[in-house]
Amino acid sequence: MYRLIKPALLAIAVGLLAGCAHDPDIRAGHDNTFGTTAKSPDAYLGCVKGELPASAQTYTVQGQDGPELFVTSTDPKKADGLVQLSGGRYMAYQRDAWYDHGRLLDAALMCSRT
Repeated sequence: MYRLIKPALLAIAVGLLAGCAHDPDIRAGHDNTFGTTAKSPDAYLGCVKGELPASAQTYTVQGQDGPELFVTSTDPKKADGLVQLSGGRYMAYQRDAWYDHGRLLDAALMCSRT
C-alpha cells in the first residue's frame, strides 16, 4: 500500500507545480480589486505609482477603454501588476499579492479616495 501512495503523492505534487509554472494573463488571477474614483486619470495613476517602491518598473499605456498602468512588463502574461481605468472606474490586478501583502491593490484602493 505504501508503494502506491508515494508515487501518487509525487504525481500530485508535480501536477500542482506544473500548473503554477505557466504565466496566465494577470487579469485571470484572483488577486484583484475594483471601484470608482473621482480623480483624473493622471492624478490617480500618479498616486498609485507614488505608493510603489522606487525600484518598481512601471509603464503607462493607452488601453482600449482608458489608461493602463503596468508593473514590470506591458505583457499581461508577464506583468506583476496592472491598474486599468475606464470612465472613473478602476480595476487593479496583482500577481503574487501575498509576497508584498497586496501593496499595489492597497495603493489602488487608497488612491481612489479623494
